[in-house]
Formats: sequence, structure tokens, C-alpha cells
Amino acid sequence: MDEIKERRDLRAGKVTPLACAGSLQQAAEQGRIEAFVAVVKLADGSIQTVWSHIQNTEALGLLECGKDDVMIQMREG
Repeated sequence: MDEIKERRDLRAGKVTPLACAGSLQQAAEQGRIEAFVAVVKLADGSIQTVWSHIQNTEALGLLECGKDDVMIQMREG
């Protein structure tokens, strides 16, 4: 990890992968997360999707909710 780039990105107001992961970990440790789905783009350009203990159909539903949320933010932004 490039710590200088991370600090620079945070100062610039960017939401970094490390910051997202930290927020998710903190929320999980506090018991505020029931289940999760994550889609990530790896450094080599490949896409990986992971989800917690939920059924595949619930994971698909959460992905659809996430897609809707991004679409709403795009319209508002």
C-alpha cells in the first residue's frame, strides 16, 4: 500500500478503498451489519464479487439495491 497516496487522496476528499474497508470493518465490529455484498475491481483490472453468509438470491437483491442507489445518486449529482 502506498501510504503517501492514501493520505493525499484522503486530503483531496476521495473515498479510498482502504477507508471504505475500514468503515465496513468498524460497522461489522459494532454489529450494525447483518449481511453484505461487495464488488471490487482489482489492481490487475479483474472484477471480484464477494458476499457474506446470505443466499445467492439475497445477494442478487442487494446488488440490485446497490445499483438503484448508484443510479439515484447519478441523477441527483
